[in-house]
Amino acid sequence: MNIEPNNTYIYGEIIHNEDVVKAIEKRGIITVDDLSEVPDGANLIIRSHGVGKSVFEECESRGIKIVDCTCEFVRRTQRIVDEKYREGKTIVIVGEKTHPEVIGLNGWCNDEAYVFSSENEDFSKKKKKDCCVVAQTTYSVEKFEKIIKNLEDRRGKTVEVFQTICYTTIERQNEARELSKQCDAILVIGGLNSSNTNKLYDICAEHCDRV
Repeated sequence: MNIEPNNTYIYGEIIHNEDVVKAIEKRGIITVDDLSEVPDGANLIIRSHGVGKSVFEECESRGIKIVDCTCEFVRRTQRIVDEKYREGKTIVIVGEKTHPEVIGLNGWCNDEAYVFSSENEDFSKKKKKDCCVVAQTTYSVEKFEKIIKNLEDRRGKTVEVFQTICYTTIERQNEARELSKQCDAILVIGGLNSSNTNKLYDICAEHCDRV
């Protein structure tokens, strides 16, 4: 697709890196948080976190051309949510409620998912119905496993679990855990608003006093 920078928009920050965001803005590409900011017929880049189904539908109706940069791991989770929701399953998303990836995933089940971010939440509020569980791709593996255990203990119905955390995220979390057990100090480099960065910090802080 031939893209004109001055008629191109990005749905949210394409990456949690201030220098990259500024470089993109210098090229005339505008970052937006809502489709109302995008004119009809423009180009819209969908960032790696993905968006809900309604965004694609509105873009099609308004002639907005989409450049879909959704991460393949996120796209796979979207397909699972879409398929299982159409089968009549209750959708459970394990992740941060306000994270754009989670908001996008919820948009593939008509925003009807239950979102759990802690093993201490009230799981009884979930309907007594067969459910499908997916995870935010950058979520903590340890927290995910604890939530699954608590959910299964209170399920009342069948729980179908899809461990959708990105394998790169899992490897990096495991490496951070082992390094933090061996080192006097750990430096985590990344955006303060990045889920990846914050998860790595939390993991390291469990085993090292100086992170």
